[in-house]
Amino acid sequence: MPELHQIDLNLLVALQALLQEANVTRAAERLGVTQPAMSRTLARLRTLFDDPLFVRTPAGLQPTPRAEALRERLKATLADVAGLVAPPSFDPASARGVWRISTTDYGAVSMIPRVLSRLHREAPLLDIAVVPWRTDSGFRCLESGDVELALSSVSQAPAAIHGRGLGDDRFVALMHGDHPALKQPFDLDAFVRIPQILIHLGGSDPRGVVDLALERVGRRRRVAARVFNFMAAMAMAARTDMLVCVPRTLARLYAPQFGLVEAELPVEVPDIRYALLWHERWHNDRAHTWLRSLCFEEITAALADCR
Repeated sequence: MPELHQIDLNLLVALQALLQEANVTRAAERLGVTQPAMSRTLARLRTLFDDPLFVRTPAGLQPTPRAEALRERLKATLADVAGLVAPPSFDPASARGVWRISTTDYGAVSMIPRVLSRLHREAPLLDIAVVPWRTDSGFRCLESGDVELALSSVSQAPAAIHGRGLGDDRFVALMHGDHPALKQPFDLDAFVRIPQILIHLGGSDPRGVVDLALERVGRRRRVAARVFNFMAAMAMAARTDMLVCVPRTLARLYAPQFGLVEAELPVEVPDIRYALLWHERWHNDRAHTWLRSLCFEEITAALADCR
């Protein structure tokens, strides 16, 4: 059998046209080539198959038994090749599988519920696994394929990581409703005197964005407790005189359930900019593109609702 690299697969397309048209001129028109070019192609086909393939009759080209035997196999083969190179189709209603999304518990409780609600309406057989986002390992999980999508606040990402901005949020302070600080002006001096809870998501730097903002104005707070998620921090603030700084979207959704009161920070802290993140390997995948679009629409709506 000839090696595949020695075969011009366009010859098979020409053979199919000749079988369908039974006429060199019409087959040439069908493929957008000249009649002499199609005649030369037919000569190459005869050499390739070592068979005349067609004989001329008053009714047109008559396929030989070999050509006739090739008709259905050729049709199926060319359809398979076309399917091989065409982008795979994606139907959300019938799609199955599990998509792994990495985010913090903040993203999981404030944004993912909206995503799941719509996902299970439009793609009821698709499942989501939420994986904890860690500052020191989040990008590696995307690069290794441990997760397919991430929702995080990042300022820089590796070259192979794509991102789409979702919107901004900002930090606010939360205290229980009877906190002594609420009975006096909540200025910077009062803020740094209050023991505070820091949500630390991994990484070698023990500081948070509030600590960095305080350093810029020459101040420092006391971090009396460090935890790894936002909901635990709010639960602690509800039972102590400690203060916790969280994104406003989370505060608007869940602070009332903990009996916490929101206060503006007396120091300028940069806004949090959220993004959807994914690895280059998924960039042109139709299913992944659909999921990204769904997440973008629902998460931007969630952020807008809490402004």
